[in-house]
Amino acid sequence: MSSDNLPVSTSSRAIAWCLVALLPLATAVGFDVVGTRPRPIATGSTSRPGLAFDQYLVNLGSVPAQAEHRAFFAFTNTGSSPVTITALRPSCGCLDPRLPKPTWKPGERAVFSLKVLATREPPGPKEYTCRVEYNDGEPHDVLLRLKVDLPTQKLVISPKALIVYQNTPDPITRPITLTRHQTGRLNILDVTTSSPLASAAIGREQVNQQGERTSEVMVTIGAVPPGKHQLFVNIATDDPEYPEVRVPVLVMGPRTTQSAEKSDAPGTQKR
Repeated sequence: MSSDNLPVSTSSRAIAWCLVALLPLATAVGFDVVGTRPRPIATGSTSRPGLAFDQYLVNLGSVPAQAEHRAFFAFTNTGSSPVTITALRPSCGCLDPRLPKPTWKPGERAVFSLKVLATREPPGPKEYTCRVEYNDGEPHDVLLRLKVDLPTQKLVISPKALIVYQNTPDPITRPITLTRHQTGRLNILDVTTSSPLASAAIGREQVNQQGERTSEVMVTIGAVPPGKHQLFVNIATDDPEYPEVRVPVLVMGPRTTQSAEKSDAPGTQKR
């Protein structure tokens, strides 16, 4: 009997099929051993912002009736580079944010003050924000929040903010009225302005139809340069609850005409 006609045992066939089935796995393992291994994916910088505040929300709760209220936010430069605060953006014109300086060294600690001019606000619970923009080598910003429950004011300022459009060289005078809602007389001791573009003077006192005492401050704006100008009128009184009242003033100066812009253009000769 020839060798081609010899019977093949069942066990031999099983072994052969197992070897065939394991061939792809062995090939994959071989490529994994000798081939290129996957490289880890590179990640970006995980550096933290340099400015850290002790608290990002101050809740003053219920406060007494007075001209202004202050909240304080302590912060530290926790980074390795100087931090420069580039902008303070309050959510309301009744907020007056203050910083002693713009740039802080690594490890330096300071306090940021946020003042609410309460005479311009209606009573009730309020929530204000102030966005602090800064740069420590990269631009960042952080949002600070202030909550306060304002009472009914004994003194009301009208208007809350004075807006004057000054397009001529002739002076423009506008009044600011202080109204005392409760008994007692409020005397204005002095008035000043934060800019030479405006002057202020104590006006008349009278009693309105509701029997409330009112006092006026007259604000005069003379000729101003083109553009927008912001300033304050500071009013000193003899009321211990309102010793000083600040009223913001926005002056809109004349616009530059197209003819003036053309005459100032390079290469243009003036006649």
